[in-house]
Amino acid sequence: MSAIIGTSVQEAIHWLASGQPVALPTETVYGLAAPLDDVSCIKKIYALKQRPANNPLIVHVLGIEQLQQVAEVSPLAEKLVQHFWPGPLTLVLKRKEIVPDIVTAGQTTVAVRSPQNPLFREVIRTLGQPLVAPSANKFQHISPTSAQQVSQDMGDVLNYILNGGPCQFGLESTILSLLNNSPTLLRPGPISKEQLQDFLSMAIKDRDSAIHEDKPLLSPGLYKKHYSPKTPLYWIEKLESYQPTEAYRSIFEQNSAHVFLMPPNRTLQASEFVLSPQGDLQEAAAHLFSMLQHLDMLGFQSIWIEKAPNVGIGRAINDRLSRAAHFKV
Repeated sequence: MSAIIGTSVQEAIHWLASGQPVALPTETVYGLAAPLDDVSCIKKIYALKQRPANNPLIVHVLGIEQLQQVAEVSPLAEKLVQHFWPGPLTLVLKRKEIVPDIVTAGQTTVAVRSPQNPLFREVIRTLGQPLVAPSANKFQHISPTSAQQVSQDMGDVLNYILNGGPCQFGLESTILSLLNNSPTLLRPGPISKEQLQDFLSMAIKDRDSAIHEDKPLLSPGLYKKHYSPKTPLYWIEKLESYQPTEAYRSIFEQNSAHVFLMPPNRTLQASEFVLSPQGDLQEAAAHLFSMLQHLDMLGFQSIWIEKAPNVGIGRAINDRLSRAAHFKV
């Protein structure tokens, strides 16, 4: 079987109504979708992705009305929804009974967001119910930001990929827990911690760094190893000033790709790449996963990539790189 890549929303809906997951575009990354009420289809998502059962899914809704169907909505949640939805902000709230246990890893909480992408929203609207949709890749692989990348990783196990072009943000959504009215950042993303604090006029806590991967996780994106290319990835402070020690010199110099965040003040070599030609962190974030996908196919023995400033969306870039890296130098 080889997945069809097409632009028909009706074809995507046909497969979903037939109990088969499909890949759909969002503004963050491509998602592997199933209707919320189809437990059999949701089980197929876990099987196709080889995703551990303790890793919950995000429920995607049109807006506040569907959110109220699946979760307890506090005044704080409603305030955030009115400002940031639809958009790349996921809220962790107390769930309602309508949400199947398989979606929440058996917990009393649920992660919910409202996607911006008009194709994804049309699918929700036509089906008349929320969708679950983790990233459309095998577990711990790089998240796809184009239909072609979905096909490369999962084309042999899917029937249909709805092509919506490249994703706008290229990184998964920000995840904010609102349990006990105590905002806690579980996963940084396109909406930054600074934006949330400025809007709420209150401090956002960082999550506890101790994650027990053998127990149900509060949200997706918490595994220590994730988003990883096949090529060994080395994550370093700054490429231009890096002086490799004897232990790393041969790896750094022999058939290695070097990825700059911004253009260096010199001509690039053939094995050097830039995430943001414009010197913009938003652009760097949007190109990150597609760059790693591209370099994975070029036959390099290693990839060396530098850290971002740990502010704004740079915090999300560093979060993904810290999980993708085989080595932190």
